[in-house]
Amino acid sequence: MLQKSDLINYFHSSFTDKDHKGIGTEHEKFIFHCKNKKRIEFDGEVSIQNLFKFLLSKGWQKNEYNAYNQLISLSKNGASVTLEPGCQLELSGKILKNVHQTCTETYEHLNELQEYAEQNNLCIIGMGFDPISDLDSINFIPKDRYKIMKNYMPKVGTRGLDMMTRTCTVQANFDYFDNEDLIKKFVVSNRIQPIVMSLFCNSPFKESQKNNLLSNRIHTWQDTDGERCGIKTNFINKNFSIEEYVDYVLSVKNYFLKINGKHVDTTQYSFLELLNKSTNDSNLNDYSLSITDWINHLSTIFTEVRLKSYMEVRGADAGKWEMICALPAFWTGILYDEENLETLWQETHSWSYDEILNLYNNVPKYGLQCEFMKKKVYIEAQRLLEIAISGLNRRAYLNSNGQDESIHLDKLKNIIKDQKTPADVLIEEFNQSQNLNSLLNQRYY
Repeated sequence: MLQKSDLINYFHSSFTDKDHKGIGTEHEKFIFHCKNKKRIEFDGEVSIQNLFKFLLSKGWQKNEYNAYNQLISLSKNGASVTLEPGCQLELSGKILKNVHQTCTETYEHLNELQEYAEQNNLCIIGMGFDPISDLDSINFIPKDRYKIMKNYMPKVGTRGLDMMTRTCTVQANFDYFDNEDLIKKFVVSNRIQPIVMSLFCNSPFKESQKNNLLSNRIHTWQDTDGERCGIKTNFINKNFSIEEYVDYVLSVKNYFLKINGKHVDTTQYSFLELLNKSTNDSNLNDYSLSITDWINHLSTIFTEVRLKSYMEVRGADAGKWEMICALPAFWTGILYDEENLETLWQETHSWSYDEILNLYNNVPKYGLQCEFMKKKVYIEAQRLLEIAISGLNRRAYLNSNGQDESIHLDKLKNIIKDQKTPADVLIEEFNQSQNLNSLLNQRYY
């Protein structure tokens, strides 16, 4: 029978040797018909299913099917192409050694998509929130897990369905080496995450109008499900422990269990209640939880930093190619440099939860102009960027031109220099043209 100790040991067993550490990058994007600005459908003549056939011709392999025997994910060389609930397309990249490789992988993926898009008059857009579609016009893909989530979301927040169908993100994934390293990475990442989020704001439109926000994606997540989202107080505490994370995840409602090949709705019970067999359902009490159930449950925790067999930093709006490269580069320079990680571990001890939470709450509206510890947040972002650059310089992974990974932070340098997030630039362009369609026709990648 599964015990709490097994859940803690899951993280201990995931410690990675420093010599084998890797970088994983995931990024989502919207696909529209350029002519009518409608989102691509799951099935049909020009659709996700048709796109998957095209990708199969490029060497991708069939991976996962839904209950209706429709293809819902592909794989190739350690990477996968998957779908979010509203047909947002995601690349979950291969675990790679350096950011140069990540950028090459991203570029090749986007080139494949662009080829299909040009053949079928599609626009591929990297933004944090769908700038055009209303919620009613988007169909959920036929996937049992998403059906359960769709029914549950309105019970715990006002924007959960928007989150599922109208948001896109880019995230980076990192290994942890031992207990101390995991705690430092996790706590430091939670402390500085709102600052990073301010740099990546890129969703100022909703249903073809300005929404008076720089990141409608962050705003959406902030009222999706308070139980499983956001930044928790104990996540920034220097005494944080793996057991504390396990206790937190145990307390969160479990979306589903997969029993005899079927997804069973368990949203009224926490994982702890299922573990203790203390539900009101005799069938659930008779079921013996497995570590696979725990892994599935971990994947439904949506905090801004998430622990699985690796650590995910999840706070950034989706963006153009250079922003996809910038996110893992920034975090790599901090999390994979022991000197930088230790420096920020010590320096951020004095940051209060109230300061961090206030910044997190204000970022969607004010971006780089937020107040943080009595100064504009872009000042702290500049300091963190310099720290990240120093870490990448020391790593000294060089490309064919002899440049280290810090070249992928050039875009962030300009953002801080100009004090303009990608959203600020989009708003300026919109104000000049008053025509969102002209922006979208640029095929954002």
